[in-house]
Amino acid sequence: MSRYLLVLGIVLGFPLSGSAQFVDRGEYVVVSKGVKLCSNAALETSNGMMDPENRFWRVTSKARANGTQTVDAFVLESSYDRKSGETTIEERQYDDSYATRFKRVLEHKGMLLMVSPRDGQIEATVGICKK
Repeated sequence: MSRYLLVLGIVLGFPLSGSAQFVDRGEYVVVSKGVKLCSNAALETSNGMMDPENRFWRVTSKARANGTQTVDAFVLESSYDRKSGETTIEERQYDDSYATRFKRVLEHKGMLLMVSPRDGQIEATVGICKK
């Protein structure tokens, strides 16, 4: 019976331990490498960001000793083909390999602030992309 409980605990606990995409590390948060982060359209529109729903970031590094991580920034653009009449959505990288820090947004569960390590300015409010 104890073996059954042990195996059950391992099986149930293993997926939960592997799915932690945000890990608190004191004053900053570590985001797993490869996670795609989208801006929160409602929060970013109030901050004056243009077309926040068309921007996203991909984390490309593990956290460094100073708490920074490298991200690549992308924008979704639609292009219209005049010959076929089809409109396609394409992702275009507009900024690559820049450092940022992530901090929790206490008022909004699951949301993070991207903070510039240079001057502490908030770059965006992001969360894990749903699509």
